[in-house]
Amino acid sequence: MNELQAEAIDRGLLLTLDDLLFTTNGVGLSIPGHRRLEALAEFLEQHPERNVAIDGYAGADRYRYDQALSTRRADAVRTYLTRRGIAPNRLTARGNADSTQDDDYDFAPRQRRIEVIIEDPVTSAPPLDVTAPGT
Repeated sequence: MNELQAEAIDRGLLLTLDDLLFTTNGVGLSIPGHRRLEALAEFLEQHPERNVAIDGYAGADRYRYDQALSTRRADAVRTYLTRRGIAPNRLTARGNADSTQDDDYDFAPRQRRIEVIIEDPVTSAPPLDVTAPGT
């Protein structure tokens, strides 16, 4: 996981792919981007119990182009992982995810990015209903 430079969060592990890991204004991966996704695919092969949420975020200005690009990049990451043999049902991808995190950064502009959340099966499972039937 050190190679991925992921950080622990409540839901599992967070891997951030910034704009530099893609071709300029495109969805193609740069060489470092390929390396990071290859390391992610290897990790997922070793941990088949983990699912992945891939969220694309637009740039600070939220232009339509950036919004569409964030969706295409999230889909590109999902496609890369499925071509590497990761089951599609383990992966969700969406663009323009609603980010409340921006408030945590004193309204600092955020760059276009992809956030990959490698879910912890224990913490991301829905809570069990422990009430007795009929109570």
